[in-house]
Amino acid sequence: MDREVLLAEVLRHLAEGTAEAGHEIALAAADADEGDPAAHGLAALASFWLGDFAEATAQAATGLAAAQDDRARAACLAAAVLAAAGDLDARPPDRALLSRLLADADEPGSRWWSAVRYLAAEAALVSARIGEAAVLDDAGPPAGAAWAGHPFAPIMWVCQARIAAFSGRIEQAQAMLAAVRASVVPGSRVAPVAEAVAVLVQGNAGDAEVGLVAEQIARNVPSVPRDFIDRGALLLLAFGAIAVYDVAAAAALVFRAGADEALSRCTLIDRALAFETLLHAALLAEDPDAVAVWLGTLADLAAHPVTRPSVQRARGRAALDAGDAATAIDLLTRSVEGCLAEDRGVEAAEGQILLARARIQQHELGTASRTLRALVAGSDRTGHAAVRRAAGAVLAASGRRLPPVAGAGWDVLSEREAEVARAVLAGLEVDQIAARLFLSPSTVRAHVSRVLCAFGVATRVGLLAAVGGAGGAGGAGAAGAPAGARLSPRQAEVAEHVAAGRTNQQIAELLGISVKGVEKHVGDVLLRWEAGSRFEIARIWWAGSAGSAG
Repeated sequence: MDREVLLAEVLRHLAEGTAEAGHEIALAAADADEGDPAAHGLAALASFWLGDFAEATAQAATGLAAAQDDRARAACLAAAVLAAAGDLDARPPDRALLSRLLADADEPGSRWWSAVRYLAAEAALVSARIGEAAVLDDAGPPAGAAWAGHPFAPIMWVCQARIAAFSGRIEQAQAMLAAVRASVVPGSRVAPVAEAVAVLVQGNAGDAEVGLVAEQIARNVPSVPRDFIDRGALLLLAFGAIAVYDVAAAAALVFRAGADEALSRCTLIDRALAFETLLHAALLAEDPDAVAVWLGTLADLAAHPVTRPSVQRARGRAALDAGDAATAIDLLTRSVEGCLAEDRGVEAAEGQILLARARIQQHELGTASRTLRALVAGSDRTGHAAVRRAAGAVLAASGRRLPPVAGAGWDVLSEREAEVARAVLAGLEVDQIAARLFLSPSTVRAHVSRVLCAFGVATRVGLLAAVGGAGGAGGAGAAGAPAGARLSPRQAEVAEHVAAGRTNQQIAELLGISVKGVEKHVGDVLLRWEAGSRFEIARIWWAGSAGSAG
């Protein structure tokens, strides 16, 4: 059988849930007279799909030893790396050689090389080397595009979304969901895993409603998972549940995904994350015997470089629960460092949340607060909103709060902050607000800074512009100005720009006049409107706009 025809046939079997048949035809091609060594690599892929990692390692090694050309060599190497992701006893394959073979590919956009590049990226991803997976995936055109129309293409698109999601780049992952869904035939066998990756992404984006969606998707997965796709769908749903801290739901999904109590058909990283989930559930249930059981299962994975950071985090979680903050800090610090080194963004964030809890337990609230603020600032930029919720809960327990989401407006303000915002908009100064609300001036200033951050502005004039603009008011107005204080057309233009928060330099450029000219017009408006500041000009202007809009 032609090599590329065989590849397409094996991938079809993997997508359709008949990996055993794919394994058989690959072995037949390998054992035929003048058999193709690349077929051993495809047999290894099918074995991996079925969770038989030792067989996958053996087949990949056989093919690699016999390979005579770069295409066969690369396919067998990619399969070997993939197999090692689940085989605790596998020797480390030559990943550097695989990268060189991919870089030197004669037709990088061909179906063969696109599939091999997907396998290499998938292998790096399921080995929790997420930065490496991203580099491999970016090394050529999207594999899913090269295989458009083939039933396996959605799995290739799902891989890209998973790379972005597990790195913590949630906005990027959300953007990829359209390509994932567009590649799926509704009702097809791969549809649940495509929707499961959306649950993972949306859970990390802070959507607390993913649980209901996850329940519906899980019903479409066989009660006994057949292969990598079924197990993957259930585990993605579990990790989505973890993102919204539904630990009980995640634990139930983990048990479904595992073929036995050792989760032996799952990859090493999935075993570690699953056992950590079960440990977390046992800690929440205050079940010390179960805690000991899951710590024992994690011990077998503690030394492996792929799973070491996850095991350290799980042990740190247990130490934290036991009140041993010093041990927790040591374990969690090493875990976070290991995760960051491999761009394991979601795992690193969870470790940093736990590390902050441990520091608070050691009465290092200031350090914990600063660390969480920095973490949230970064996660906000990538759309990883679940981090903000988790960090906020940790600080709230200690009487502190995170800065609001910049630009989110009224919705993220507390009742007191909203009260301060209304007082600012009414023209009150800090001392006046403090007297009215029975607060210290320093407390008022802290509230004002949070208000300005919530509206994404640096000044009180900017706040007026943000609130006025949000209200839908338009057109210059001066309903709040003294009677008879009409402005000239040019003065009205300048007043409108002041109200929008623009500087004299910006106004000069917009109107094509000198800065000195703008200063004169601003001075005239101050006199005519009996205003004491630019803020008063803005307040009068927005009051007039609100009136004219009504």
